[in-house]
Amino acid sequence: MADQISVVGTVILMMIVDFKQMAVEFKKFFGLSSTQNFPALSIAENTLCQADTNFEFNVIADADWDCKESVQAYYKHRANLHEICIKESVYERARSGDRSALYSIAHEISHWGLINYFKLNLGLQEFERLDTVSKAVFMNIHENIADLLTSLLVFSEEELLKAQSAGDFDFGSCMGKDQISLALFYCQNHKVLAENFMKNIVPKIMAQNKQTELQRRIG
Repeated sequence: MADQISVVGTVILMMIVDFKQMAVEFKKFFGLSSTQNFPALSIAENTLCQADTNFEFNVIADADWDCKESVQAYYKHRANLHEICIKESVYERARSGDRSALYSIAHEISHWGLINYFKLNLGLQEFERLDTVSKAVFMNIHENIADLLTSLLVFSEEELLKAQSAGDFDFGSCMGKDQISLALFYCQNHKVLAENFMKNIVPKIMAQNKQTELQRRIG
């Protein structure tokens, strides 16, 4: 149930949020143009530490890594600590230019950005008051948004579409199937989704608001 609701919630966000522009703005925050490569490791090791006094980038020895094997890195947000932790072997791969490892770091930077820069987050107290299903929905949507933002930071929309049609780059080396599907769905449909939202949904919301206001006045 939570997964289905999360998909609907993510699609709704695709209608009303210009994630492509969000990626451009986030790059600009790091002093990058929209066409420059996203230097994830340098940003995590240096830039974020300067931009956020509560930020830490920590490399964890493989022997001490207490997450499941598929998790290469994670972001943890607390009141006075905004932390990216990365498995040491993944960190070494990133230093060697491994695209999958660098993508993982970029993904965690996206989590940092969504919470601290774009302010798309519930407070800890509000989150703890949610029921189990609502928590799962919120976390899934946040993960979907981070996936989408990361793909647009690391690749341009044109690269995603061109590479998909030409088959000249294996996106599976960086992203899972769901991440790839999400990015391609957005690139292929976001203009139509946005137009549909403005033409059909916004007028209905405004009409409903007017009706509610009229009922309030009558009452």
